[in-house]
Formats: sequence, C-alpha cells, structure tokens
Amino acid sequence: MNKVILAIDDNRDFLETLKDILEHEGYRAVLLTDPTKTEEYIENYSPDLIILDIFMPKRTGFNILEDLSDNGMHEDIPKIFLTCLDNHIEKMTARARGACEYLTKPFEPEELIEVIRECLEGQKQR
Repeated sequence: MNKVILAIDDNRDFLETLKDILEHEGYRAVLLTDPTKTEEYIENYSPDLIILDIFMPKRTGFNILEDLSDNGMHEDIPKIFLTCLDNHIEKMTARARGACEYLTKPFEPEELIEVIRECLEGQKQR
C-alpha cells in the first residue's frame, strides 16, 4: 500500500507540482489549500506524513503543529516544513514544535524524497 502524504499549502500550483513529485516516487498525495481543514483531512485520509508551509491565510503551519500537539492528536505523524522562509529562528521553532525536518523553497526533489524516506523510517528526530 502506498504511503499517504498530506501536503498543506495555499499555493495550488505548488501543490500540483509537489503531487507530481510525490506520485512519481510512489506516494499517494492528498492536497489541502485551506489549512483550517487540517484535522478533518487527517481524520479522513490518515496520512503517514504531513508536508506544510508556514505562512498561509487563516492559519500558519506553526498553528497547525501547536493545535495537533495541544489536542494530543496525531503526534506520531512526521511533519516536514517546506517553505520560502530561510530563517534560523523559524527552523529552530519548527524543530521545537515537533517538525521532523525543515526545507526551503526552491528545493531539489531528490532531497525532499530523501527527507521523506528518513522521516517515515524514523531516522530523523521528530
């Protein structure tokens, strides 16, 4: 069975590109442009991993991690930030809030796939 990856970003074009990359590697990609529906999507699709942006309207990636942690929901799902923001403080904050990895756009698809594999195998610290 293919691993399911939930990708959350407000940029639909970016998500479609990401979907192509993920599906080429054999993953099932579920796309979400409205971060307020994260918990609903997690419940409906049971993702094995979540990729999310930081800055989105209505709810940031940090808000999502906080809410999942505060609710004790799905802490076992690895989460990867994939964002334009290349800032040391955000990287540290992401790690402190439970992100498995923090990658910046633009990114190399091979690097993303390697990080996904490591996070799914538990080789990256969560």
